Amino acid sequence: MVERVFCGWSEPLLSHAAEWLLRYRPASPSTDQPLFDGIDTGESDGVDASAGAVDLSGFDVVLPSSRAVDRLREKLVTIASESNQAYLPPRFYLVGRLPSLLYRRPAEWATDFEQTLAWARVLANSDPERLQTLVPTPPDADATAGWLDLAATARRLQSSLAAENVSFHQVLRRTEGTAERNRWELLVEAQANYLAELDNAERCDPNLAAMQAITEKRCRALRPIVLIGTADLSELVKAMMRDVKMPVTSLVAAPDEESHRFDEFGCLIPDAWKDHVLPISDDQLIAADSVDDQSQAVTEMLADYGTDHSTDQITIGVTDESQVAPIENRCRLLGVATYRHLGYTASQTAIGRLMDLVVAYQNRRTWRSLAALVRHADVYQMIDREFAKNAEDGNHHVDWLTRLDQLLSEAFPQSVDADLPGERKESGSADQVLGIVEAWLTPLNQKRRRIGKWSRILADVLQALYQDVPVCADETGATRTRLATKATCELLHQYEKLSTKLDTPVDSLTALEMLATRIAVVPLPGDPSPDKVNILGWLDLTLDDAPALVVCGLNHPFVPEAASGDPFLPASLQSKLSQRNNERRYARDVHAMHQMLTTRSAVHFIVGKRSADESPTPPSRLLAAAIADDAARRVCRLLTTSRPRIEVVSGDAIDVAGSATTTVSPLPGYFNSPPPPEPGRTVDVLSVTAFSAYLACPYRFYLRHVLKLRPLDDAALELAANQFGDLVHGALENFGDGPDKDEPDPDKIAKALIENLHRYAKKHYGDNTQAAIAIQVRQAERRLKVVAQRQAERIAQGWRIHAVEDSVDELDYDRKKKKPKKPTGILLDGKFTGLRGRFDRIDHHPETGRWAILDYKTHGHSPEKKHLKTAPDGSTRWIDLQLPLYRRFIPDLGISADPQDVELGYFNVAEKDTETKINLASFTESQFEAADELIHWCVRQIRECRFEPNPDGVQYDDYDMMFNDAGYGGSVVPDEEMEVMS
Repeated sequence: MVERVFCGWSEPLLSHAAEWLLRYRPASPSTDQPLFDGIDTGESDGVDASAGAVDLSGFDVVLPSSRAVDRLREKLVTIASESNQAYLPPRFYLVGRLPSLLYRRPAEWATDFEQTLAWARVLANSDPERLQTLVPTPPDADATAGWLDLAATARRLQSSLAAENVSFHQVLRRTEGTAERNRWELLVEAQANYLAELDNAERCDPNLAAMQAITEKRCRALRPIVLIGTADLSELVKAMMRDVKMPVTSLVAAPDEESHRFDEFGCLIPDAWKDHVLPISDDQLIAADSVDDQSQAVTEMLADYGTDHSTDQITIGVTDESQVAPIENRCRLLGVATYRHLGYTASQTAIGRLMDLVVAYQNRRTWRSLAALVRHADVYQMIDREFAKNAEDGNHHVDWLTRLDQLLSEAFPQSVDADLPGERKESGSADQVLGIVEAWLTPLNQKRRRIGKWSRILADVLQALYQDVPVCADETGATRTRLATKATCELLHQYEKLSTKLDTPVDSLTALEMLATRIAVVPLPGDPSPDKVNILGWLDLTLDDAPALVVCGLNHPFVPEAASGDPFLPASLQSKLSQRNNERRYARDVHAMHQMLTTRSAVHFIVGKRSADESPTPPSRLLAAAIADDAARRVCRLLTTSRPRIEVVSGDAIDVAGSATTTVSPLPGYFNSPPPPEPGRTVDVLSVTAFSAYLACPYRFYLRHVLKLRPLDDAALELAANQFGDLVHGALENFGDGPDKDEPDPDKIAKALIENLHRYAKKHYGDNTQAAIAIQVRQAERRLKVVAQRQAERIAQGWRIHAVEDSVDELDYDRKKKKPKKPTGILLDGKFTGLRGRFDRIDHHPETGRWAILDYKTHGHSPEKKHLKTAPDGSTRWIDLQLPLYRRFIPDLGISADPQDVELGYFNVAEKDTETKINLASFTESQFEAADELIHWCVRQIRECRFEPNPDGVQYDDYDMMFNDAGYGGSVVPDEEMEVMS
């Protein structure tokens, strides 16, 4: 018999629960007989805490969440401490553990994974034709992962039915049609074989053992049980409780006059809550838009609450985990510390990311997957230590990661099991990195092993990485990563102890994927503190007792969460169970929301319009728990109006924390603009391309040419436009330096060009490269065949290639010819600025004495289009000074001709055949004079360190990531968690 105690809902239930436990605590801790002296549910003048110790050890107390357990424990400890008495606590249990308290287990309980293994073995040994009643295409015989997935589905089906106290045999009796009956006959038979597998392994299924205990009337309790706020017990638990002889008391959050809404166990009767009206007012519902706007609304409410409440008196509620990070980020940036009671999972830590990266590398074995793996901070440090050892042996310590990135961004290697281009200087460092990683992961490259053995091997691999920080170290104040590694070690140790009769041999990759999946969901606690604002999930809010509450996301589909049916269930039973679950969840959430509204001095609900993935989120149907006109008015207002935005600054946020608490300083530098140029820092040598960079944006010029910051993208899968240009240039340069440069036959020219193209590609990319590179080489072949025709025409006109890749620079010594020379530069205002230039091709016409300087371009534009920009009024301005600068360099090239008589232009190697041609520039002398003036202006500006950013940006920006606006959608990670290098 269960005693229901209605505690009202004007005050938090946990306060009533603490008082009740102290008032009615057992007289002695005996477990052989009922322990209550006599339960009086009437009012009392108070708790006499002075009469002996606060001894609650005779109770088993059951609560719905760990948060509720922690809060009740804190309250009881505080009461005992204030009364200066010894405290003997009750045994606290979560609702999920309650069935295990109510019967004696016949054998050791099988873990969830052992259950899955048993199901997988049974299903894999079933008749393939009969299995098609479950899945149209069963997994292949050796597809271990597929069988484990199917087994996990069967296990979840069994658990969900057991929670409803429904057996597979009962479902079979309710099947409709041949297909359903065949399916459930198979499942009934498979379940019998599953139980036999567990029995052979000396294990038992906790849920099925509980159902058997009900059937055999073996349910019992050792101590009086107190249920606190357990308004949604499963049918299995209720059936077990009916056989318990010990006193059971259910403390219910509702007044006596609402008792008709609760069953004999103090659980909600769904039908009784369908028409319940919540005591909510319009001003408690706050309209918001995106998740970012919802997090802004949260901080607005925190600033409002902060005038009357300290940090430990405020709670933030969320209805979906995707809302947590944006709220944390906004609070952190405003200097408000938060604590997420939901905690974290190992997937959100370095160990979780490491496992994903290792699995990806072992599965793909590509240089890109290796590059991702070595960017993990812990792997990076391991490799760096090995390179540092080589440096100690007398070798220079190299920047191996930059070299690896250069290799990936320029050679695009694919498989790590094939050779790298031997002539690339980065190949040696890359092979060293590969060798270090392969040596570390060697233990994983073994034949099939049992999962328990793989667990030990993986633990050893992790221990090798974390050799300076033992994986199983137990440290107080440990970082989240160390907590994750410790939890991972414990999980792997549990898997080592898998029943050998249930464990199964699998290959390395299957074991890695399976273990990584389970490691990813390992829960990790946060770091609670009274100086932090608590962030709680919806189900934890019911028994939270903070006087101020703001709930983010009162929306469908987050609350009430819809129950989905199981495809294996018969349609009639599936519909019945889904409807019952949905009605129970609606009743549960209405009851929970009523408690939130009536037990706090301040409570608000934020109703958004869009979720984190931008999908629309209508208002929750909990808003229908109202008078029809009120519900309609509120929904219309929330959907059609916006709240006035309030800017919350750091000072307001500090008010939230109160004078007696500690806040987190806003993070400096996370979303700031790029740093200003360093005063006085500039360059005294300029390349030809530097001038166009300065004209486009002085600040970006400063980044590239002064700070020497260059983009390095190892994520590209094909040649960028400039790299494709290098490919074509390489073939043309080698041709111009070769014996065929004066060849008049277009076919022979084409053959020579293509040979040089492949020679260049072989040298720079090798054979182990991305398929896209081979396609681009073929595209370059097609263009070069057209170039061969234009080159033959050029030869027929009498032109000859005089030089390729000739250059000028600021030095007074020619390193190629090994003799003194005149420095190239500009003497301006009494100061010399060096200039550098490289010329793709210089042509000479021996018969006429004419000269031409040509620059290869893989586009089809004319020099005028690339050098000049026309304004709406028809005027032009220089945006590129390449050819005017070439004109200035002519005397330094040894060309015995007036610069005005030297032709300047492009040799376009364009995508379109008609645009592949020599395009000579037609600039006027006045335009060249204007260009000279602009060159002088640029030199003076650069000398004076004038590096202001262009407010309009640039068209093709290598530094766009440095100019992004600040945002709050992503996660701001504390310093200790910044463990994966970008």
